[in-house]
Amino acid sequence: VRDPFLCGSNTSITMAEEVTLNRRESLERRGRGYYSFRSRAAIPCDDENNIIGIDCERLSGLTSESVDENDDTSANADDGFRRGLSSKVSEGITRGTTTVFQVIRRALHEGVVANMLLQNEKEGSALASLDDNNDSSAIRDSTPHHRNAGKYTVIAFINSRSGGGKGMEIFKTLQSLLGNEFVIDLNSCGPGQMPENTLLKYARDPAVRILACGGDGTCGWIYSSLDKVWSNILGMKGRVHLSDQFKDHLPMAIMPLGTGNDLSRQYNWGPKFRKYMIHKSIISAVADADVMGLDRWRCLILPMSSLGEDEKKYIPQILCEKDSSNHDPNSERTSLATMTELEGMLHDEENNPKKGNKFVTESNQPSTAYFDGLFCNYFSLGFDATVLFEFHKERVNNPKKFTSPWRNKLVYVEKSPTGIRAPKLRKRVQIFVNNKEGDLVKLKIPKDTRSILLLNIQSYAGGNHIAPKGTPDDGLIEVIFVSNLIRLVSTAVVGPVMPYVLFKVRAQTNRVCIRTKCPLHCQVDGEPWLQGEAVIQVKFHTRNAILKKSSAVMNCGCLSGTDNVVVS
Repeated sequence: VRDPFLCGSNTSITMAEEVTLNRRESLERRGRGYYSFRSRAAIPCDDENNIIGIDCERLSGLTSESVDENDDTSANADDGFRRGLSSKVSEGITRGTTTVFQVIRRALHEGVVANMLLQNEKEGSALASLDDNNDSSAIRDSTPHHRNAGKYTVIAFINSRSGGGKGMEIFKTLQSLLGNEFVIDLNSCGPGQMPENTLLKYARDPAVRILACGGDGTCGWIYSSLDKVWSNILGMKGRVHLSDQFKDHLPMAIMPLGTGNDLSRQYNWGPKFRKYMIHKSIISAVADADVMGLDRWRCLILPMSSLGEDEKKYIPQILCEKDSSNHDPNSERTSLATMTELEGMLHDEENNPKKGNKFVTESNQPSTAYFDGLFCNYFSLGFDATVLFEFHKERVNNPKKFTSPWRNKLVYVEKSPTGIRAPKLRKRVQIFVNNKEGDLVKLKIPKDTRSILLLNIQSYAGGNHIAPKGTPDDGLIEVIFVSNLIRLVSTAVVGPVMPYVLFKVRAQTNRVCIRTKCPLHCQVDGEPWLQGEAVIQVKFHTRNAILKKSSAVMNCGCLSGTDNVVVS
């Protein structure tokens, strides 16, 4: 079969042809879309073997055209190629296998193709067009790499000190399965060696997949790194779901090494680590998994008073402290309208104080500091966060008690009575949600409510299914009011087999604002802290690609409930 790159009679492979073929193979290995380019690079010839639309003088000019003088590598490669062309002409004339005219014509044609390849490589077009709103400073080329999982490349991130002492064993096993360069130890991260530095090299390749070995915190870390990657490439605040080209790039699979592993449970990767997960089958599972979407939510907290160092110590790392006095209205994570609106909510109670409300603290002027971050799973305020906060403090103060999942659960049960004594929230909290028109409306809090849950996924606090509807990729978050700890535990136990005992979803919305009037415990993705008087906003931010294991089907009875944005 005649190659579309070559015109003229069929001859044996020569040096010039070998150089051209080597260039093709190099481009294919680098994943730069060579075959989509070949149809554009081919130069049409007529029946008499003349190149259509280009005369001989133009061909001579192209073959003698030099590349950028500053590119020594390209220049040397071009000179070597032209020396090969000269040898080809001489060899063809000496052998007499074809006419001098055909040899020269063919050599000139191959020179055109070579120049086009060199020019394309020099400009770094990567043979793939970018979105119209891509950042001009984005890195254009992907790092050359091979496939280590069939038609995919899998990059694993793991903390070698995690997994109950098995982290190093898992790390070495994955290196043997994937290759040393594709297994990253999060424990050794530092400047220039963060996850985003690695992921940026592979972001443009749709056949690259991520394996996050850890708990929900590790998954959140990787997604935060992906935000930086997409901000660098797209210049759209890292909101990759707005890009048709990249929205399914770098999907993430999970090897559960944490305690709750709610995200792993939601997407069928399992509730905890099993020995079979370090065999080759886990790599096959990642390659065979289905690409899904995972909504991620921005949590912005505007405190009423400044926090002390002791209070800041327990605030989750995903909530970064910032200063609203000099914030940029066009910055990635904040806007002037949002800050003004939240500050207005802080002053509402001061302008209309309720006499005799002993729960409302006396506030000073709002703090200029605020906290901002993204989460994947859920946010809650109330007794469940109180229990988790006491558990977290014990783990920080006495780490020797927490050597296995079973011991962790025993300590958690030991701290549970603090949740029974938690206060009711009706007079301590106000909650607002967006309606269908995008306006904030107030939700009435039941009198016996002791906890408010905002659920993005249907696996809560270690795999408990407590809500009858909602999906993690619908752009909506479910608002649930919980009366007490006993009701929550009983629902978690019998809810999967008796759906009528599940909690009623009071609202499904893309934005929630909570006004706290006194110190209350909060938690986001299992990370608790004590929050003073403040306004807390939870709003849809972006949707990232995630992999759902296809070998098992989760039957949690979840229904999509997007018909009504606000449910009274």
